[in-house]
Amino acid sequence: MILRYITSTYIFPTGRYHFVNESKTWTEAQRYCRQNYTDLATIDNMEEMNRLINTVNGTYNDSAWIGMYDDVNSWRWSLEDNDFYQEGERDFRNWYHEPNKRVNELCVYMDSNGNWFDSSCDNYYTFVCYDGKTLQVKNCHCMKLDQKLIN
Repeated sequence: MILRYITSTYIFPTGRYHFVNESKTWTEAQRYCRQNYTDLATIDNMEEMNRLINTVNGTYNDSAWIGMYDDVNSWRWSLEDNDFYQEGERDFRNWYHEPNKRVNELCVYMDSNGNWFDSSCDNYYTFVCYDGKTLQVKNCHCMKLDQKLIN
């Protein structure tokens, strides 16, 4: 079967959040997300934060790991793909009286209001994965042949 798309606009989400209602350590959660999606959730700005809150709203009322961790006194996202970030997006934070510099609190979870807290990576929380494997194509002059998208 051959499908042709000529001079059409297709907009696919650039990524989706998936709440996983299973308690794991931060490292276990990261491994799960990398095996099944892209990585733990990465939040670039307040708009993304609100999108994430809406995704998990009503699904949980406690704590969920996100992809931020302390890499030798510098908070970083576990998703390291440089093509993923635009200028300034790695710098977004939504701390709530944190980080408080307690020993061994090197990983970040969020509460149901979207506030961020540092915690021991060995604690068990539910978690949110990010799926960035979806494709974004705008104003595409393209053809779809045998399930492959050609620009």
